[in-house]
Amino acid sequence: MKLLEIQSSVRACGSISRRLSDEFIQAWSTAHSKTQQKKRDVGINPPTHPTELWTKANYTLPKERSHLMASVLTESEILIEELLWADRILLGVPMYNFSVPSTLKAYLDNVVRINRTFTFDPATYTFQGLIQGKKALIITPSAGNFVVGTPLAEMNFCDTYLRSVLGFIGITDVTVVPVPEQFMSNEIRQQEMTMARTKLMKIATDW
Repeated sequence: MKLLEIQSSVRACGSISRRLSDEFIQAWSTAHSKTQQKKRDVGINPPTHPTELWTKANYTLPKERSHLMASVLTESEILIEELLWADRILLGVPMYNFSVPSTLKAYLDNVVRINRTFTFDPATYTFQGLIQGKKALIITPSAGNFVVGTPLAEMNFCDTYLRSVLGFIGITDVTVVPVPEQFMSNEIRQQEMTMARTKLMKIATDW
């Protein structure tokens, strides 16, 4: 089993998503002794944003790309190969202003590429994801409570976006573990952390 960890918090210390990810990976490694792991930290080391040249290169056939075009896509190719390598993908994604961190958006813009992670059929106007047979687990702390069924749920563009974009490239088995109310009292924060840990420990054994 091969696990790719993607962290997007800009905080190296004090990050809830990082802390819970570490705890999950420890439990996961215990349950799956032969696990191979890779880590991609886009929060601390964000990928380069796509540029005009990047976009032109992306829509140019590989055999017709100039050396410069191929070079500008190198980072993107590395990120995509990591996704293709993994069986399981763990994403630590704190909610920033109702959505994902901009560093993670830059990462996704690098990996959602036609004929690499999805195809498009102009005859039927349909898309097909190419990243098949994988599972994703998302740990998403938030200041308030934005889970389904709460008054603020309609402002949650973090979970909904991630499910949509991952599904678009073929990753449809997605589990989200929210960690809400992190700006509330210490008692409430700890209760939410405990519930999240319980969920994650269970997932670690059978995911």
